[in-house]
Amino acid sequence: ARYLTTGALDASFGTAGKVTTAIGTSSDTARAVALQPDGKIVVAGLCYVTTPADFCLARYTAAGALDTSFGTAGKVITAIVTGHDEAHALALQPDGKIVLAGYCAGSGNKDFCLARYTAAGALDTSFNATGKVITPIGTSDDVANAVALQPDGKIVLAGYCSNGSNNDFCLARYDATGALDTSFNATGTVITPIGTLRDEANAVALQPDGKIIVAGYCYNNSTDDFCVARYTAAGALD
Repeated sequence: ARYLTTGALDASFGTAGKVTTAIGTSSDTARAVALQPDGKIVVAGLCYVTTPADFCLARYTAAGALDTSFGTAGKVITAIVTGHDEAHALALQPDGKIVLAGYCAGSGNKDFCLARYTAAGALDTSFNATGKVITPIGTSDDVANAVALQPDGKIVLAGYCSNGSNNDFCLARYDATGALDTSFNATGTVITPIGTLRDEANAVALQPDGKIIVAGYCYNNSTDDFCVARYTAAGALD
């Protein structure tokens, strides 16, 4: 939906300000949106063609119509693994490429999962040769909820990693080719316990000095609280 600055629906967008798009053959869920410099709108999430779900993208014109120059009739569905794939975050590179982040779950645990697409909606094979990257980090489930792009082209993911009983803040940094950046905490990944049981990062922002701010929630033994951590550019707590 698109609104005017007054809060009223923008009647020049879609039908009376609204657009509904069936993408898969069952449930489709949008989790992230980004605006291209040319006014086009990129939306990402998960779609079901069969069970389980896959990464899913759609691109719209500024008027709310599907952009037929993108993917197949404006839509892209990507099976990353044979199991369940969910895109939770979206970022646009200055060169027009599109980065999606979330998780992939094959026959075992959930893992951090990335895919990069060309501006036309094809998987970018200059990124890890396949356009896809899967990274197990903790000993159980790892879920990326946010992505940010550094000015040098590196990609920062934030979310949570589980050791089977607790969830902790979790980050990973990749270079522009999709390889883990070993200048970041020596391994390319960081796990930070903060609360007493479950810590989940839902957002990430980059400071101009290269420091990384991660926000989400942490458990205090009775309820969840706002939770923020800041890291140096090298991946250490600041």
